[in-house]
Amino acid sequence: MDIPMTDKNEIKIFILYLMERIGYPVKFSDVCGILHQENVVSYFDGGDCFGELVDAGHVLEVSKDELGESLYVVSATGKTIAVELSDTILPSIRESSYRSAIRHLSFQKRGARLDCYHRLQENGKYMVHCEITEFGKIVLNIDVEVDSKLEADKMLFNFRRRPEIVFRGTLALVSGETNYIFE
Repeated sequence: MDIPMTDKNEIKIFILYLMERIGYPVKFSDVCGILHQENVVSYFDGGDCFGELVDAGHVLEVSKDELGESLYVVSATGKTIAVELSDTILPSIRESSYRSAIRHLSFQKRGARLDCYHRLQENGKYMVHCEITEFGKIVLNIDVEVDSKLEADKMLFNFRRRPEIVFRGTLALVSGETNYIFE
């Protein structure tokens, strides 16, 4: 398959869009890994464009991870570019790359926190609450009514065990990308 993006401006817009959508500091290697994994941008073009975005101040180094690798975020100017020009990128590329980013970056690495519990309701059923936050921002919030405590406990167990699967599955279902379920 040919790589769909070769224009440097288009690649830069795409990198800004992807980083803005991820919404938290990421390493250069993570950005390039996501681009390469989806075969959207060549590794070399992605690296060149990322460096140019840093040089232009559209991507900023904000800290280092536990291994001393730089972590980057999109600057205010970069966010404006990402928001205003992201429509120039094919929707299918935008969405598949974002899903790839979610798969590529683990929940623990992204600073995700889980909050889940159930409560008995007046009608004798149980309300199950599952929530994922990243860096203080809610990224998933689900309330489901079930018939029994056994069913509620099972849901909580599964959510705690594999929150990334619940998140990806929910994202796939509400976006209409149900092929995820069969991958």
